[in-house]
Parts: sequence; structure tokens; C-alpha cells
Amino acid sequence: MTAPAHAPRINVSIAHHDPYVATGIAALLRSSTDFTLQSEGSEDVDVLVTDYSTGMLKAASSTPRRRAGKVASLLIVSEQDRGWQIRRAVDAGVRGYLLQDCSANELADAVRTVAQGHRYLSRSAADRVLDTLVQSVPTARELEVLQHMACGLGNKNIGQRLGISEGTVKTHVKTILAKLGEQTRTGAITEAIRRGLLDCRQPLSETTLTT
Repeated sequence: MTAPAHAPRINVSIAHHDPYVATGIAALLRSSTDFTLQSEGSEDVDVLVTDYSTGMLKAASSTPRRRAGKVASLLIVSEQDRGWQIRRAVDAGVRGYLLQDCSANELADAVRTVAQGHRYLSRSAADRVLDTLVQSVPTARELEVLQHMACGLGNKNIGQRLGISEGTVKTHVKTILAKLGEQTRTGAITEAIRRGLLDCRQPLSETTLTT
């Protein structure tokens, strides 16, 4: 992995929940002369390389350290490869997204790109995001309702779980059916699993037929 000629030094910090992945990322970055690894929490960081959950938390809470009035760019390296997950990360402010099987050169290119303030999506991540653009994606609240639907809860129980009225749940269910292009709750759950919005291992209950 060769650094571009006269490349500026880029300060990188790694905060990945998987210690083996973190070690691998660090080793790859150390092989290039334009990267300097900083300890997690350092104020002098241009790019923070992290996992999906940590990255989303940092994006939501704006915890990355500021340097010269700028927030460290977030680069996620993750196995989370569903289009809606990647799209949500980008919407939250994550600058780069790589899948965990990325090459050393792609990792280096991504770090350099986001350090310059640009966005970087790996080819596979970009393809998955493009797939979601032709589909209506449920909101975060609708996904919560959908998950409870898949667990077999009726509207009243879903409302109690989420602290919202039964009428509001009915509205969410109607919107979910429309976005997924289905007429029944069971059909919506099946389509959601096909799109990767729900865990395909989630068992379907007969009570999902209730309205």
C-alpha cells in the first residue's frame, strides 16, 4: 500500500468492537507512510475508523473530537451490509462505509477520501444503497412497529410497548403495508424479510394475522 507522493499526514483513530478487526486495520494502515495512528479519544484525529453500532452512536451524539473546528470523519468498516443500514449511516453523517472484506488499498483510499471531507462507499455498499433508492424505506419508528408485528403482537400491544396510541399504530401499519407493497401483515413481514429489513430467522406467529 503506497502513499501518494507528497501526501499529507492523516491522523487516524480506531474504535472497533472486534479486537481482531481493529488489529488488522491498524496493521494495514501502519504499512502506509501517510497515516499516523492516534489513541482513541485523542483530540488530534482526522478519521475515526469504527464498527456500525459504535459509528451510529458517535454520529448521533456528535462525540467525535473536534480539531481546528472540524469533526473527525467517521469511516465504518462492518459486516452490516443491508442497504437500509448503510443508507441510515450515511444519513446520520457517516462519511465512509466499507464492508469487512475490503482490500488494503480500498481501506487506504477510503481513509484518504473521508479525511478530505468527501464521501466514500465501497462498490458493494453503493450497490446496496442504490437498491434502496427504488424502494420506499420504512422510518425508524415504522421499523420498530414492523419488528413487533413480526413477533406476533397486535396493534394494542404494540402501542403499549412503544408508548403510543392504538390509532397511531394502525396508521403506522397502513403506511408500512403501502411502502412494502403488500395488503396483509403477513405479506408485509415476508417482504420485509426479503428486503433484509427483518431477521429472516425471526419466526412468524399465527397472531401476526391479527389487525
